[in-house]
Formats: sequence, C-alpha cells, structure tokens
Amino acid sequence: MIRATTGGVLRSYRSNLMGAFIRDNAARNTVLTQRVFNSYAEDPAAAAKTFRLRKSRMETSSQLKICDDVYHKYQGAYACLQTVSELIDTQNSSSNVSTLKSTTLEMLNDPTGDARTQLNKVLDNLSDTIIQNMNQTYGDEFIFAGADGHNVPFTVEEKDGVKQLFYRGIPVDAAVPKVMTNTDGTKVTLDGAAATTYVRDGIDKVEASEVDALPALEVDANGDPITIGGTDGNVYYVKQGTLANKVTEEDLRNQVAAATGLTGEALEEALEEEKAKYVETSEFKPPLDDNVLSYYPKDDLVLKDEYDKVNDSVMRDENGDPYSFTVDGTKYYAAADQKDPFVTEEAYEQACEDAEKLEYLANEKRFVDIGLGLQEDENGKLIESSAFNECLSGLTFLGYGMDDDGDPKNIYSIVQRLKDIAAGVPEGEDWDTPTWEEFDRLVGKLENASSEYKTQFTNQSAGTEKLKNNYDLLEDNIYNLKEQYSNLEDVNMADAISSFLWAEYCYNAALKVGNSILSQSLMDYLQ
Repeated sequence: MIRATTGGVLRSYRSNLMGAFIRDNAARNTVLTQRVFNSYAEDPAAAAKTFRLRKSRMETSSQLKICDDVYHKYQGAYACLQTVSELIDTQNSSSNVSTLKSTTLEMLNDPTGDARTQLNKVLDNLSDTIIQNMNQTYGDEFIFAGADGHNVPFTVEEKDGVKQLFYRGIPVDAAVPKVMTNTDGTKVTLDGAAATTYVRDGIDKVEASEVDALPALEVDANGDPITIGGTDGNVYYVKQGTLANKVTEEDLRNQVAAATGLTGEALEEALEEEKAKYVETSEFKPPLDDNVLSYYPKDDLVLKDEYDKVNDSVMRDENGDPYSFTVDGTKYYAAADQKDPFVTEEAYEQACEDAEKLEYLANEKRFVDIGLGLQEDENGKLIESSAFNECLSGLTFLGYGMDDDGDPKNIYSIVQRLKDIAAGVPEGEDWDTPTWEEFDRLVGKLENASSEYKTQFTNQSAGTEKLKNNYDLLEDNIYNLKEQYSNLEDVNMADAISSFLWAEYCYNAALKVGNSILSQSLMDYLQ
C-alpha cells in the first residue's frame, strides 16, 4: 500500500503541470512556425533531406536569375539585329541592298546628279545605322562586345579620306596575306628591296627573259631613244651601235653591183630584192643627218610599239628598274598596273597577328550556369554543352577578314568601298563600264555578306528561344523543389491547431486541478 503524502502529490502535480506547459508551448510554436520541426535534432532524416532540397532550390534560383539576365540581353540583341536585317534584306524591296541591286547605270548617269547624291546618302545611312545598332548597350554593358562588355566594340577611324572599321582596336579587314612560296616552302621575296618584302600570291607576272631580251637602244643627247619613221608607216628604235649601218639608195646599189657584178635592169631587180632586207626611211632626228632617203638593215631596228609593249609590261621603281623576284629558280617581273602586289615582312607579321586576334574575338566565349549541368571533364576543362555561352561578338554578324578575291567580308567595309567608287566618279561625268562592273561586283559581295548575316541572326534567334524555354523549365523546377521540401517540413494546419487547442485545454485543466490540491497562502486568505 502506497501512502499519499502532501509532498508527493505536489511533486507529481508540478511534474504534470510542467509537461502540460511544454506540450502547450510546443503546439503553439508549431502553429506559429507552421513547421513540423524547428531543429535538426527533432527529425535528422527529414532535416537532411530538406537541407538538400533547399540548397537545390537556391542554386536553381541563382540559375534562373542568370538565365533571365542573359535572356533579356538576347532580346535587346534581337531588336538591334532586326533593325539591321531590315536594311540589308535582299527580299525586301525597300531595303538599302535592294535599292543598290536595282540601281541601273542609266540612273547613275543622270545629267543632274540627283541619283548619285541619293546613292551616297543611302550608303552613308546604311553604314552609320549598322554601327549605331552594333554599339547598343544592355544595362552598363555593350551587347556585341563579346567578353569585354565595358568598352565600345566598333570604332571608325578615317585616314587619307578612307574610313576603316575596328573591332576592339583590331582592323576588321585584317587577314593573313597570301604570298608566293617555292616548292621547298620558303616565301618568295622581292629582289633588292630595302626590307624583306614578300610577293603576293596570284599577281600577274612577266618572265624576266622577255624583258631582259630587249636590246639596248641608241639615244639622243637627252637620253631618249632615237626613233625613225619608215615609209612603211611603222616607227622603229635603232639598236645601239648600228647607226653607222645606215646607207643611201646609191650606196646600196653600189654594194649590190660589187657583190653580183650585174648592170642595167638586172642590177635594178637585184637592188629591189636587197631593199626587202632594209627599212626605207626619210625621217631623222639628231644626231642623224638631214632628210636623205636612206635604208636601215631590219636586223638593226626594232618596232617601237612592240618594244614599248614589252618594256611597259612590268612595274618599275622610282629609278625605273623593274621589280624582280625568283620562284623556284626562275626570275620574274611583276606585271604593270597592279594594286599592292607586295607586302613587307613587318606588315605581313602584323596582319597575321591581327587576323589571329580577330579569329579569337569572333569565337570568344564566356560561359554561365543556367541549369544545363555545369560539369568539368577529367582534365578540369569545362564541358561546353553543360553551360551557356552568353558572348555576342559583332564580328560574327558583320563578318571579318578578306575573301579569296581580296575583298572584305565585313558589311560596313563593303559599303564603304561602294561609296568610294561612287564618290570617285567626277561630277558631271558618266560611269565608265569598268567602274560600273566593279560597283556591281561589290554589290554582289554585299548580298553574300547579308545572307551570312541572316544566317547568324537566325542562330541568335534560336539562342533566344532556348533561353526562354530554359527559363520556363527552371521555374517549374523551383516549384517542384518547393513542393517537395514543403511536404517534409510544413505542417497540416488543421491538425496543428487542433493539437494546440487540446494542449492548451490540458494545461488550463492542470492549472485548475492545482487550485484543489494546493493550500491557500496567507495572501490568498487576505484577498
């Protein structure tokens, strides 16, 4: 038999009261926090799983923000590119390129010059608008500056009246010069140049033997070749050292008579046959004698037109010497009237360096994590398919370098060449056929560059759509993650409130029981 004492009853009561208070307080916290547990110790398994889910949600939220930023940047890029696309669209009858294609020679040759003025305005508007749109910004970064968004991507510098486009300080028309090489792979160099100079590949050349075979000529006091006019209508140069071989008709008759012993008509017939070996002339220049009908041996003369044609077929330096170079042991001269047939070693190396930089800048990459997996391979190198390259290089869209014909691939540069051709025709004069053909050829190049632009524009549009789809996917992932950890840590509010009310009822009941078993104090009695 257990004896119930006052002390034991009080201890049991206080213990039960404290338990009721703790349960009431826990139920109240559950209702207030709306969480199943508030510390790791309460439910280690659920807490660990919830931690992983919340971490995944934080990462996904970060990826969503990055994706949203890149998406809006791409939207800004799309607007800029769309503006340029409308200007250069060959299918749009109102576009600038279509205007150039439909421009006719008759229109350009109008007597008032209005069409030429209009053409120059079209070209100016086209080039200016292109650069303005390609230098647009999104936030505080230039959209088409690749990985360097803080510096303006395209700049234009004018030198000697010619505008040149630069991308981040590099000329957009830079390309590795094509130069001639020997079979052993060595570069062909220009003979006698002050600095090592390479010969461009594909230039017109003349076999040195053709020019070197030209004979030395007799010259007058001024150093000019002496010419004679034959009665056959041709003009001749006199070979050096042959002036004394000139004979008069009488001298020639005496020579024939002495050699054959003929006289009379037979002599005259033999004389006519001998004259066929000579050029008859009555025109002289000092130091020749006065106008006396004379004869020159044909072997001592060279037709002026043929001599000049060969002599003038090669390019010459300021001293009049032809530019020569040797390819696999054969000497050549550069054909005349060629544009920029040589390139110095310094310029060649600089062009190679600039071309390499352009290639890098056009393919520059800056990867961001938009939820594609972001993973490195065994060598610690990023797997590119697991991230998104947010770089937009203006070179990719406008083009860069030179094509096989030596023409720029960049839209701006082609437009400037067209403008230079149009401006090069003197006011009041018609376009000649070669000028028009060159203009029309470059319009075709512009059309090709425009086609490449549209291809890159389509790729950029696809990238924008990819970002939009990825953004939607990330939003769905965040919702799913939130739902998963919510199921683990969020309480059923109806159950939680019911539990709280019951715990509170129990606590209040415990307090009332206390009134029955606790004796009143002096203060309670005095009240």
